[in-house]
Amino acid sequence: MIQELNEPWAQDKEYTKYTLWFIYACIIYSIIGFSWGALMGGVPTFRHFVNSGVPGHRLVLGHTHINLLGWVEMAIFGAVYFVIPRLVRRSIYSLRLVKVHFWMHNFGLLGVVVFFCAAGLIGVFIDDEGELVASRFMSLAGMFGSVVLLANIIWGYNIYRTCFGWNRSR
Repeated sequence: MIQELNEPWAQDKEYTKYTLWFIYACIIYSIIGFSWGALMGGVPTFRHFVNSGVPGHRLVLGHTHINLLGWVEMAIFGAVYFVIPRLVRRSIYSLRLVKVHFWMHNFGLLGVVVFFCAAGLIGVFIDDEGELVASRFMSLAGMFGSVVLLANIIWGYNIYRTCFGWNRSR
């Protein structure tokens, strides 16, 4: 399909850049996630640790979240940002929300993965009060997960407003 110059979404280079960034992030997260999975399954010591119980299972949580929230969701976001304006024949409601969504989602996802891994690798230690260190890391993973959730709500709102043709903001 050849784009006509009068299509509003075809002229916004910044929007196209961010749409592609979602796809690029998808590619990066897929390589990380697939490599991580291959290491977990292919390296006997790593596989034994992962299968040994709760600490190892937290590494699996990091792996699954980088695949689901990184690879799958970023691909979906990029595709929807590309397709929806063409379907409804309007520009995206807010480019600013696209940018906020991109950065919040990546920030939240990286926090989730880092703190799941920290809980798995050093979370078995006990602090001075006799509590497992993992509980703090899991709480932080939950907080970063809330950032991802908020980013996804922003995405849904932006797409909804685009589809129903309300006044556009910048």
